[in-house]
Amino acid sequence: KENEDILLQRYDISKVETAARVVYYHRVLRSFWFRDYETVLNCSKKYDQYNKTKELLRSVDIWMVLFFGIACFVVSRKDNNIRLMSDGEQQLTTMQKWEHACKWNFENKALLLQAEFYYARKEHEQAKACYERSIASAKQHNFLHEEALANEMFGIFCVETGDSARA
Repeated sequence: KENEDILLQRYDISKVETAARVVYYHRVLRSFWFRDYETVLNCSKKYDQYNKTKELLRSVDIWMVLFFGIACFVVSRKDNNIRLMSDGEQQLTTMQKWEHACKWNFENKALLLQAEFYYARKEHEQAKACYERSIASAKQHNFLHEEALANEMFGIFCVETGDSARA
């Protein structure tokens, strides 16, 4: 946290956006893995303020779309927040666009966002099918960490919908 604050102070002096972007990306990453979805939402918006080069697609931008989208759906599911649901749908649309361009890299991520979308809408059978397809796609394309994430999200879904045996 102290080093991040130093980077943000340097940004205030230098106006080099990369420093601020790095800080907020790491805050999103850390918050996502600890399931602090409110912080993910807040830091994602701050990251986006410093992301002026939207025509470039960096790997961190892909993760930001995925993490922000998941956080939108999780929080909207718990709070019935229509605005966040809409924000999540925008992230899903972006990921589906990328999936259309490169199925290998984006299919499992788009399916995971689709699963969270269905879960937020209480369409549990569709959600379950998308979680399973996301897991299978990640496994098929050798994205072990993304397979683990999809399994974790599916496990949470199963517990929260009363299927603890499957979880």
